[in-house]
Amino acid sequence: MKSSQKAKEPVLNREQGQLSHLSGLSQSEYSTSQDILRKQKKSGLVRQLLKRISPFLLLDFFLAGLFPYMMITGRGFTHNEWLLVFLFIFIEVNVLFIDFALWNYFEGKKIFRIWLIEIPLTFLIIHFLI
Repeated sequence: MKSSQKAKEPVLNREQGQLSHLSGLSQSEYSTSQDILRKQKKSGLVRQLLKRISPFLLLDFFLAGLFPYMMITGRGFTHNEWLLVFLFIFIEVNVLFIDFALWNYFEGKKIFRIWLIEIPLTFLIIHFLI
């Protein structure tokens, strides 16, 4: 191979761990392309997180505020604080487990069906707690 052909091959950038054509890029062009890649990764990450939101995850955040409120004010169906602590842990773990099981079963592709399954169960849990 000629030396000019070797210069055109992708070179592994050990710092970034990505393939890039370093031979033809100046430092400013390289940093600009890195900024563009970072912005695309961030927007993709935000889109992935918004796609992953489900009623059970929203319920978990709601319960994280509801149980301390019930313990501090003494409102709710029981006034036994130990029962509330163990019930909180039990509900959080099981709701997260069911959520991940549903997402793995449907492979994250049938979001509408996941929401149809989780919304009634979420309302049922909230109804029994309040």
